[in-house]
Amino acid sequence: MKNICCALMAAAAATSALALDPMPEEAGFAATLALGAASGKVESNFLARILGIDLSDSTIYDLKSAGDTKIISPTFDYNIGYTFDSKKTRISLASAAEASIDFSSNSTLTLRHDFDSVGNVELAALAPPVAQVDVWENPYLTNQKRSRTELASSGARVTWDKIFGSNFELIATLKKKDIDEERSGQNLGLSAEQEKLLDRGGDVTVAELGYVFVLGDGRNMIRPSFAYVDYDLDGRAMAQDGYRLGFEHVYIGKDFRWLNRGIYESLDGDKVNPIFNKSNNADVYIFASELRFLNPLGWDNWTATTAIQWGENDADIDFNKSSTLLFVTRLVRKF
Repeated sequence: MKNICCALMAAAAATSALALDPMPEEAGFAATLALGAASGKVESNFLARILGIDLSDSTIYDLKSAGDTKIISPTFDYNIGYTFDSKKTRISLASAAEASIDFSSNSTLTLRHDFDSVGNVELAALAPPVAQVDVWENPYLTNQKRSRTELASSGARVTWDKIFGSNFELIATLKKKDIDEERSGQNLGLSAEQEKLLDRGGDVTVAELGYVFVLGDGRNMIRPSFAYVDYDLDGRAMAQDGYRLGFEHVYIGKDFRWLNRGIYESLDGDKVNPIFNKSNNADVYIFASELRFLNPLGWDNWTATTAIQWGENDADIDFNKSSTLLFVTRLVRKF
C-alpha cells in the first residue's frame, strides 16, 4: 500500500561528522530551513503512523515478521538561533533526528558556549517532535483492527566537543519514552505480570565517545565512535542494553559535500518474552549517505541535497524485526 501526505522525516538525512557544527561567523539571528520529499518503505509490527502516513497495516493475521509499507512524503527541517556578540554563545531551536530506524526525533532547545580551553559545550532540552509518531496499543492483536496511540519522548542531551582542545567528542543523551495507552499482550491469555513484561515505556540512555581525524589537506574527515546503549524499559522483556559502533566520513569538495555514516549495534535482551519464549536480542545496522550541492544554479545561500538511508533491526524474535529504506531530496536555505 502507498500513502501520500505531509510529514517530517529528518532521520533520512546523513549528519555532519562533527558533534557540533562550527559557530556562525556573524552575531545575531540565523536560520536554516529545509524542504524536500522522501520516499521508500518501512517494515515494522510496532510503528503505526506519523502525521497521517500509515507505517504498517492496522490488521495482522499472525505474529510473524512484518510486511513492507511504501511511503511518500514531503519533509521539513529547521534550525533557528541567535549568536551573541562574543560569537562564543548561541541559543537555538531545531529539529533533531536520531540515528535509528523507528523515526525517533525531537524538537530541541539548546544553549551552547565555546570555551577557550575546555572545549565547546552544548546543553539541549529534548521535547516531543512536530512529527508525532503513533504506535499500536496492542501490536500483538491478530484478526482485529488494532488501535493507535501516541509515542512521546523527552529528555536532555549534553555535547562536549573539542575536549580540552583535542579532537575527542562526548555526547550523552537521556530520554524518557511514554506510550499513551500501553495494552501490549492483552487478550492473549497472559497474566498481568506477563503483560507488564511487554511494556515499551521507560528510559533510554546513550553515552557516545568519538574522535575526528582530519586527513591530508583537510578535505576528508573521519569520525569513529563507540557508545554504550541502555534501553531501560519498564517491560523487562522489551529492555535491552549493549554497545554501538559508528563510523562517519565527510569529503569536502569545491562546491559539494559528501557525508556517509554507518552504525552497528549489538543489543542483549533482559527477560524472556512470554509470547515467543525468547529474549529480545538484536543486531542493528544503519547506513546513510548524503550529497550536498552548494549554491546550485548560482543561487547564493541555497544547498540542494540527495540522500539515502537504510536500516535493519535483525532481532532474534521474528515479530520484532524491522527495517527502513528511504530516499530524500531537499532544498536548504540559509537566512
